[in-house]
Amino acid sequence: MESYAAPPVAIALATPGNPRNSESDIVQLADGRLLLAWTEFYAGVGDDHGAARIVGCVSSDLGQTWGKPHTLVENDGGCNVMEVNFLRLRNGRLALFHCQKNVEVGSEGTPDCRVMLRQSADEGCSFGPAQPLTEGQRYVETASGRGLMLSGGRILVECDALESAFCLLSDDDGITWREGAHVRPTQGGCWEPAAVELRDGRVLMFLRTALGGQYQTISADGGLTWSEPALSPLTGSGSPVSIERLPATGDLLAIWNHDVGSARARNPLTAAISRDGGRTWGQFRNVATAPDNAFAYPSVTFVGETALLTYFDYRDGISLFLQRIPVAWFYG
Repeated sequence: MESYAAPPVAIALATPGNPRNSESDIVQLADGRLLLAWTEFYAGVGDDHGAARIVGCVSSDLGQTWGKPHTLVENDGGCNVMEVNFLRLRNGRLALFHCQKNVEVGSEGTPDCRVMLRQSADEGCSFGPAQPLTEGQRYVETASGRGLMLSGGRILVECDALESAFCLLSDDDGITWREGAHVRPTQGGCWEPAAVELRDGRVLMFLRTALGGQYQTISADGGLTWSEPALSPLTGSGSPVSIERLPATGDLLAIWNHDVGSARARNPLTAAISRDGGRTWGQFRNVATAPDNAFAYPSVTFVGETALLTYFDYRDGISLFLQRIPVAWFYG
């Protein structure tokens, strides 16, 4: 399996005081610049409960170079704010979805993680107050690079609630929200789902599991209800997938840890293409691999004929990287 040879760009390297830079997303602004945001663990603790905020930086050359990081969302959680997702609303505003983590699972007290929405009317220069989409005293999370608007205008934000997956739904451009039906494999739990709209209008959603790979499920009603999940061809360890439609062809692009038989989990990070709505997959190609490293939480944004792929690695802490990959490369 051929690896992508172009070197990744280091966006944020780990340091003793900032041991983790992770979970990222990119959006193109109205003037063509790019805004990249990620979770910055700033207080010397890189665990999931460590103090963290959401920071961002801007590129004026389509991702080749990036400006100085600045804070987008300050930490207003009991633990942190993390897992950034951008989405352009129909009203022109820029939506930023994220988690506010107050009590981590396994800590004293009731686990508490909430999904929040903030909006920007000035192209990401500032974001307004948080609108809670889930209530407190409950652990609901979303992963990075999630959130999509269906062709009919409905917004889906993919979430999990401690071993079951569902979508938050809005039919009025983010003003009001409701919760769709939960789904999980019969064999065990699932986390951090990722969804994409198919050519026929159905929604395909992948579920992170510890059951041998990504499970997949289909919704014929815009994310309200889901079919019985089944193991997909995207096998590997329990880590999240990025799933997107290629703009020019409508084919699906998946990037995930295809680490079956690997000596180390989350290595390699692999891309594959489906031309038939996720039934079969081909063009398996590694985008990141190393014998002494691991890679996780891919997120993809398309700018013209280029895919901007972000992910973090584990060498000497958790550091954030970006690769600019021509879309044609995924087809071999």
